[in-house]
Amino acid sequence: MKTLLSLFRKNSYFFLPYLLCLISGGYILATYSQRDLFLYINGGHSSWGDILVTGLTYLGDGLMFGLVLLLLLVKQKFRLFFSGLAILLLVTLIVQVGKHYFNAPRPISYFGDESATLVHTVSWVNVHSSCSFPSGHSAAAFGLFSFLAVILPNKRFGIFLFLMALCAGYSRIYLAQHFFADVYVGSIIGTLCTTVICGFFNFRNTTESPEVCAETLLQAQANT
Repeated sequence: MKTLLSLFRKNSYFFLPYLLCLISGGYILATYSQRDLFLYINGGHSSWGDILVTGLTYLGDGLMFGLVLLLLLVKQKFRLFFSGLAILLLVTLIVQVGKHYFNAPRPISYFGDESATLVHTVSWVNVHSSCSFPSGHSAAAFGLFSFLAVILPNKRFGIFLFLMALCAGYSRIYLAQHFFADVYVGSIIGTLCTTVICGFFNFRNTTESPEVCAETLLQAQANT
């Protein structure tokens, strides 16, 4: 527990805004219907927004996570590499189990015949129709950017990384790939996976060397 509290405290630039977002998102989910939430967010679109958001959605693509892992491997940051890999694998496992268990319809299927007039889609983006819950892109984005917030020495980057993850989640609704709840739960999965994996590695560190702060070890590994 002390390790997790230390993790949150030392990375408050990411975790505090996320906590506020989590509380706000929970209130929104409890107040508005899935239909109304989607139509409100998806309805705010423009031609330049289509282009911008198409790029933003790749922030939550598995390839982005893979590039970060490759960079860590090339720089021989092996401990960080295996931590990140564990996060990615855990996120993927939970998301895929959830998707196939719930098999929830995506917006284009949910609205059926109404989708042609109600749902905004981008012509060059392939819109899926099934396995909506939870959002894999959102889970991967929050997993990746919370991981980066933990391992980067400059903790002030945490707020920027949080906004990047938020943009990736927003893009999934804009592009008619997911509902608000899909993104909300996806963000929880990604952030929790980072917390669990980093907390585990930190616990191993403090167990092996009680006098050394686990977070300091992660930062030292990032600086070498």
